[in-house]
Amino acid sequence: MAKNYGWCTEMVRYYLGIDGGGTKTDAVLFSSEGGIVQRVIGAGTNPNSIHDEQVTERFQDIFLKLMSHNRPDSVTGCFAGLAGSDHPAITRKLARCIRQACPVPIDHLQVGNDAMNALWSGTEGGPGLVVIAGTGSIAYGMQRNGKDFRIGGWGYLFGDEGSGYDIGREAIRCTLMSYDGRKPKTQLTAALENYFKVDAIADIVPIIYRCSKNVIAGLAPHVETAALRGDQLAHEVMSHAARSLILLIRSGMRRFNEDIEVVLTGGVWESSIIREMVSTAIQRAFIFPKHPPVYGSIAKCCMEWEKAKSRLILENVKKQIRRE
Repeated sequence: MAKNYGWCTEMVRYYLGIDGGGTKTDAVLFSSEGGIVQRVIGAGTNPNSIHDEQVTERFQDIFLKLMSHNRPDSVTGCFAGLAGSDHPAITRKLARCIRQACPVPIDHLQVGNDAMNALWSGTEGGPGLVVIAGTGSIAYGMQRNGKDFRIGGWGYLFGDEGSGYDIGREAIRCTLMSYDGRKPKTQLTAALENYFKVDAIADIVPIIYRCSKNVIAGLAPHVETAALRGDQLAHEVMSHAARSLILLIRSGMRRFNEDIEVVLTGGVWESSIIREMVSTAIQRAFIFPKHPPVYGSIAKCCMEWEKAKSRLILENVKKQIRRE
């Protein structure tokens, strides 16, 4: 497809930016003119959660919706940041799924993990460190020479310190100890009874052993509320999470031999207690992304294949994209 400017004709190039996780996949089709053609949020595409055929089918559904009104002849470049793509064999498999699912040819395709998108949503495709604290937690860094690393992210049983799940689990543990008389009385008792809709705190036990990690992580805002109201145990839980995140940030920063940008993203960073404690312990500027992680994938496409126009394209995209 071409856009005519009178005496010359400039080819319009199309790109795909993808951010895929276990629960949803955010995909954007955009052009070298800086316009978002279409954005679709579809089902999760984590290969650790579903079979390869399902991954392909879900990408097919997303691509058909993306190109339902404007189908380009080809896609110049695609960067897909996908959860579960840390191993090279899985990365190659996901690349095959994407090519098979896309109804038009993709000239250049790169697949990486979703932490890359989180980083680049703050650095706009540049190097740096991102600490993600949502349901789980992980630090991911990329150096100027392209070498990358991860710290943490070992899952809810043996890791995810400072995450929403970590906060929720510790709140439950402390509340049950308070019920036993091993810790002081706490506002968390009423908060948890209300959250789990039970009459007595002991009744949460069969519920918490059956519910999902997201349900446990959903306790974090309630723990913060109790802490801000002066509850000692709640404040201890939030402080413990903050110290874990401080350690994660410092561990990541030590991997660099230069001053770098540090991006903090995920729902836990909405906590005023945690942000204040981290900012006091590590006195430097942090980046809190204003745009969704898929913006990082768009930024990568621009830096990789539209260097001359990347700034213009990204400024236009910023005006159109928003968090969902």
